[in-house]
Amino acid sequence: MEMTMSPTPAMQPAQVRMQPADGFAPMRDLDCPPIDSETAALLRCWLHPLIARASSWEGLNRALARHGYALGFRDGRLCLTSCPDGACICSMRFLGAGLRDLVARLGRPAVRPLPGQAGGGELCRPAPRPV
Repeated sequence: MEMTMSPTPAMQPAQVRMQPADGFAPMRDLDCPPIDSETAALLRCWLHPLIARASSWEGLNRALARHGYALGFRDGRLCLTSCPDGACICSMRFLGAGLRDLVARLGRPAVRPLPGQAGGGELCRPAPRPV
């Protein structure tokens, strides 16, 4: 006799859901993304040298762009996004590089708000400094 096992709630990865203020569709908690721990560990190991070498927000975003990623703000949090579609992968805080730590090292980022997205934005190039 062959047995098949269907996943039970205890076997599913934990995912915290919050209800937005408007009461419509639930949004996911960006600090608890639906990626497994091995993928998260690999992302942290891969990102750490890029973040450590960056001397500016623009430099960090350029380094990420070479690999198909970017930084953006979603729901007011700094996130790692995929370049083709801008989808949020997870918050940078989840990856061990919180906004507060990055601001202390790189300064305040220049952010352009995304229309129609509360708390959404993308990093923009800083204005050239007069010589």
